Amino acid sequence: MTAPDAEVERAPVVIIGAGAAGLAAAAELQRRDIRSVVLEASDAIGSSWATRYERLHLHTHRLLSGLPGRRVPRAAGRYPSKDAYAAYLADYAAALGLDVRLGCAATSVTPAVGATGFAVSTPAARLRARAVVVATGLYGTPLLPHWPGAEELGARLTHASAYRSGSAHAGTRVLVVGVGNTGAELATDLVEQGAAHVSVAVRTVPPISPRDIAGVPSQLFGLALSSVPPTWADGLQSGLRRLGPDLRPYGLAPPGWGAFGDHRPPVIDVGFVQQVRAGMLEVRPALSHFDGGDAVFADGSRARFDAVVAATGYTPGLTQLLAELPDALRGDGTPASGATHGLHFLGFTPTLRGQLLEINRGARRLARTLARELGDVEEPGGE
Repeated sequence: MTAPDAEVERAPVVIIGAGAAGLAAAAELQRRDIRSVVLEASDAIGSSWATRYERLHLHTHRLLSGLPGRRVPRAAGRYPSKDAYAAYLADYAAALGLDVRLGCAATSVTPAVGATGFAVSTPAARLRARAVVVATGLYGTPLLPHWPGAEELGARLTHASAYRSGSAHAGTRVLVVGVGNTGAELATDLVEQGAAHVSVAVRTVPPISPRDIAGVPSQLFGLALSSVPPTWADGLQSGLRRLGPDLRPYGLAPPGWGAFGDHRPPVIDVGFVQQVRAGMLEVRPALSHFDGGDAVFADGSRARFDAVVAATGYTPGLTQLLAELPDALRGDGTPASGATHGLHFLGFTPTLRGQLLEINRGARRLARTLARELGDVEEPGGE
């Protein structure tokens, strides 16, 4: 699993990224006897999972989170930990004998000179491919907004991508900016690991759903409701939410958007609501700026914190990689699927059905499409 020695290597398909999406695509192509080379920038399969915060578990059920052909082992539990899922990905690639080149970052994808297809550059080699699949995912580059005065904080301000455990902040005052899934979970972890005080700055309140509803994974409700009109689905979710605790007295107003109407996953609650209701998490308005090291909020209130963790999301980070293919990306840097013949993306579409489930299904569709594009491979029967 090292970079090839040859200066130029040819392959029908080059896949960029050896996470769940890249491995699923490679497996489905292999099932159709289409050879692919998978380029992975890190030195280990599953590193994007293994290097995330210690508390992280899947929010989707084990049986709905496997890749084509191999389930996540029962030993991983109902909701596998990040390390268990990283191990599953490594075992998956090894068991199928996928051609993964570790420590081999793709630096650019350009049109092949004088031929159809693409040239893919890495620090060690160039590859020529008839088709390219970009599978690096939605979380390529941490997004850290510019807040006036933030430079005064220095190392006290970090992005959530650098967070590992709340134990590093025991006995301190911490502000978490953002209350998506990551922000809610990090805030909960900080409380559980002994932070002296935790505040959460919330710009727009998201819909919040328990991971299980009456013992049933909430993912199944997302699957069931994805086929009905979004306004109906959001209305039903709102009705179910009213059966739960009223969070307005704690600073959490009704959601500012609907998961189905906006096609954005809700916050999956794994302890956040409990800590808010217990008074262990202080909900504050949106962060406005910093002044003299203090955090100043939209309502004019201010407070000083020992650390500020920005759970402010990511961008795909594809601009440099695809600089020579300007039609491949939209203005916001997200993939413009289908804009460039032979260039495909997998794992970039937010979904309420479960990202890993959609990757599984998307890999099957992608392999069928590539089999037709390449034109010289018969599809096997069955799904």
